Amino acid sequence: MASTHVTTLTLDLDRIRENLAVVRNHLKDEGGVTPGIMAVIKGFGYGTDDTALAKVYAEEGVDYFAVAYVEEGIQLRDAGVEGRILVLNPDPRTFDKLGEFKLEPSMISLGHLKEFLSWVNRNRIAGDNLAPIHINVNTGMHRLGFGSGEVDELAAILKTIPGLRLGTVYTHLASTENSENDDKTHKQLEEFSSVCRLFRDLLSGEEGLQNFKSHSLNSSGVVRFPQHGMDFVRVGLSLLGSELSRSGLALRPAVFFRTVVTQVQTVPAGQGVGYGYAEPSDSDREIAWLPVGYADGYPRSLSNGCGRVWINGNEAPVVGRVCMDLTAVDVTGLGVSVGDEVELFGDNIAIEQVSDAAGTIPYELIARVHQRVIRRVV
Repeated sequence: MASTHVTTLTLDLDRIRENLAVVRNHLKDEGGVTPGIMAVIKGFGYGTDDTALAKVYAEEGVDYFAVAYVEEGIQLRDAGVEGRILVLNPDPRTFDKLGEFKLEPSMISLGHLKEFLSWVNRNRIAGDNLAPIHINVNTGMHRLGFGSGEVDELAAILKTIPGLRLGTVYTHLASTENSENDDKTHKQLEEFSSVCRLFRDLLSGEEGLQNFKSHSLNSSGVVRFPQHGMDFVRVGLSLLGSELSRSGLALRPAVFFRTVVTQVQTVPAGQGVGYGYAEPSDSDREIAWLPVGYADGYPRSLSNGCGRVWINGNEAPVVGRVCMDLTAVDVTGLGVSVGDEVELFGDNIAIEQVSDAAGTIPYELIARVHQRVIRRVV
């Protein structure tokens, strides 16, 4: 059955291209050298359209795609996406799919690497048939990755796999968006540089291993620490037109969450709206009901005036409780009619404004938009 939900999430590919150009220009050093781009499209493009993103990024010459899990990489291959795909957290049970779909796995611990080695030996996979692997180094985030004290053992294990190629060594920085943590960020960067130097020494003379590339910066890191771009940067949210550091790059929104007015009611003075008779007013009000709610990914935490939407050139506050499928906004005096378009976030209501009001971050706000919301690509 064709989808008829009037609430939409639109991805603007021209804006994506513009934002990619902005990021590349920001990364250029005085010599005009720009780190390579690793476009992060995990979570199915943060809940937008990973295939559409991958195809436009490929046209723009990005160096890598990064996904979280093997099944995300398989979806891209099934859609005809070519190019190098890094899988950030491949479960050992999915190793068999790596070769079949030409996916490059990240190793996240000694145990993980040993399982990979066992898989290679069990299947008698020759080095020439192995995609390059990548090494995640924990420099202080304490999530995934090898510790600096494990580098010797890590290098020794890698040398036992004939023909193995090492693509990149990388780390995750925990708080690039927050200037209060800049000392910790610099310590992470220093430790990572030290690990890379040691690793190169330990792998000296090992063809296919010693010439690995490195990367550490995410979207906010690119904005605030471009001088540490290394060989690649990992960017996702910034290409969608947002990043957390509020540093003022000329990024433009590329994702738009919209709906339409489904009903307008006059609510008398003293009467509440929706569940709980919420937010009664001293005066009559015009209340517009929107066919979007927390089942669509519009946060319930935007209830009772916390949220704002854009209608007919004006901001209108959310009234009462965001319901599963409906949200009420006060449109008194705005001349709003049934069928009028409403922007939930986009050019006029910034996604950062909405995420701040909801007590979350732009990443989650986009990713939580439910599949019943119509995806559009323009």
